Amino acid sequence: MGGFLISGALLYDGTLRVPRPADVAVEGERIKAVAQAGALAAPGFRRIEARGLSLAPGFIDAHSHSDVSILAAPEASGKISQGVTTEIVGNCGLSAFPVLTETVREHLNTLYAACGIRVTWNDLNGYAAELERRKPAVNIASLCGHNTLRANIGGYDAKALSGAERGRMAELLSDALRQGAAGFSTGLLYAPGRFADTPELLRMMAVLKRFDRPYATHLRSEGDALEEALDEAIVLSEHGSGRLQVSHLKTALPRNWNKLERILERIRKAQGAGLRVTADRYPYTQSQTSLSIILPAPYDAMDDCSIRDILRNNPEKRAEAVRALADSGRDWTRVILSSSHSPGAAGLLGKTIAEAAEQSGLSPEAFCVRLLADDAPGTMGAFSGMSEGNLARILAQEWVCCGTDESARPFDESIGRSHPRGFGSFPEFIRRVAAQSSMREAIRRVTSLPASIFGLSGRGVIRPGAYADLVLFDESEFHAAADFVHPHRPASGIRLVCVNGVPSCGDLMGHGGKRSGAFLRICGRAFDVCPFPRYISGLEGGSDS
Repeated sequence: MGGFLISGALLYDGTLRVPRPADVAVEGERIKAVAQAGALAAPGFRRIEARGLSLAPGFIDAHSHSDVSILAAPEASGKISQGVTTEIVGNCGLSAFPVLTETVREHLNTLYAACGIRVTWNDLNGYAAELERRKPAVNIASLCGHNTLRANIGGYDAKALSGAERGRMAELLSDALRQGAAGFSTGLLYAPGRFADTPELLRMMAVLKRFDRPYATHLRSEGDALEEALDEAIVLSEHGSGRLQVSHLKTALPRNWNKLERILERIRKAQGAGLRVTADRYPYTQSQTSLSIILPAPYDAMDDCSIRDILRNNPEKRAEAVRALADSGRDWTRVILSSSHSPGAAGLLGKTIAEAAEQSGLSPEAFCVRLLADDAPGTMGAFSGMSEGNLARILAQEWVCCGTDESARPFDESIGRSHPRGFGSFPEFIRRVAAQSSMREAIRRVTSLPASIFGLSGRGVIRPGAYADLVLFDESEFHAAADFVHPHRPASGIRLVCVNGVPSCGDLMGHGGKRSGAFLRICGRAFDVCPFPRYISGLEGGSDS
């Protein structure tokens, strides 16, 4: 189709300019013109009357795990239905590349078995080609994950790497960044990344410094050793590019809630010293991760595939695990069974472990071990260990953007069940930030802020020449509808989503949407725009009236 004109919407352009009614003309994949409402004639352009609605740049999911799910379900229903047009994948040290050994290939195939996708590629170029062959609905940019990188060199076992092995890892990271990876991520809570020592990580930082790409990290601890873990990340970023993205910033477990002010002070001090420290957060107090994290040593040093195999094949180990969990004193009413392909989980998803175990006629400990023996890689738990007050304080920080920490999934549960954040993070994040500050600040946090962090040039703003990633929505109706019982309910209030100038979601164009996403390669040095609004000249545009 030809160009189109969105006429009369209240324009939030992704900066701190005061919103105003405007006309936005789109031609091809770019924005052709922006003017006050009624000023653009745009002959030959299809007109979309948008008075009473709001228009923003497409939302950017700063922390996504859609690496393989986007290949299995390229319609990305959970993301695009809440206004997301770009996702940053490769987080927490796990990326879909490089894949240079059969051990890594089979590990990824097992990890993503529910998606039904076999890993056939070897590097970022191969992954990007496969992604674009499947025509995703959203744009994808990917970090290079440390756990995947390390496994290609040293496997998944606990071992220190030699100098030569660290050098080979550095070469692989350089290759990925040269091919367009958006940065480097670690998941230092997980195997094999947890086995990395300081020299290994510093070697990776030297590569990041050359490319000026961000370092995103799932900290080594988000609870008892949170302060020490953040200090480690800051020191690493000082030796790297000076760009640190703290993944899903949180204070886990009530005994650590009082650490938040000290954490924020550390970050402010690092920012004052010239580091670009930013973070992402989902607007929920229930985290979600593999249920296997409940297991004690030696399982805490194993990957989920190994855990499954041991528990499945060794009755004595299963019995030992049950006894160890019984001695742990865990409150099973605070853990929700959110996803599993174990036959024992049928009809029990969305219930607490205590409720699900009772219905199964098992103790909570025996129930958990049964699920992990069946499907440790695919069994997820939602853990209620975060403070609502701390969540509000974190969302109040001008350098915190939104990340779902979830995979893109279809409306059905054919490739797994989502945390509600996979369908509701953005309306909930925007609602909370707007209530604390303003709608224009909330929109900035989900558009130009993540675009600047990850070097997404020409995205995250509405201006002539920018990519036409757009969200047209009704502010009064824009709400999250997903919960743990019905986690795949779409958000309400979205009227139109355009990706690269193509209508991809919504009914205002008079036809079904088309999938028009692309793999975004970061070329050259990172996009040099500071994400902190007080340093951005010319963007404020006045005050709220």
